[in-house]
Amino acid sequence: MRPAVDADAGELLTLQRAAFVTEAQRYGDPFLPPLREDLDHVRAVLADGAVLVLVAVTPAGRLVGGVRVRLDGEVGHVGRLAVAPDRQREGIGAALLAAAEDAVPATVHRLALFTGARSTATVARYERAGYVRDAAQGSTDECGIPVVHLSKELRPPA
Repeated sequence: MRPAVDADAGELLTLQRAAFVTEAQRYGDPFLPPLREDLDHVRAVLADGAVLVLVAVTPAGRLVGGVRVRLDGEVGHVGRLAVAPDRQREGIGAALLAAAEDAVPATVHRLALFTGARSTATVARYERAGYVRDAAQGSTDECGIPVVHLSKELRPPA
């Protein structure tokens, strides 16, 4: 795992689109936010000092995974966790999540995320990684898709 750089933007966008096609099919919505982003948006995210972006790269140099954490005070908002479809179920996503937990500044005490409510395998993976469902459930994302909110305490607040 390493921090993403601007030169990764195109490959990261391609990876993200490939990884989220399955979610789009699951929800019958080809316009999920990860599929609407363009190269300029990904470059802007990479340049944003309030966003940590990590990538998983093979020894041969292929980018096979990525994750974002938007830093907001004591909370980091995890998003766009994506693994190349041909490399899924190899532990890359779990390794990216663990790397993100380790890479956030010490001022971040909790990581929060959401995923589609019908993505039961994804929810189970987050729960295995120590994330717990937040009490407030039943919300939808900007596309109207029901979501599950999860979070993980990294360290007690000061």
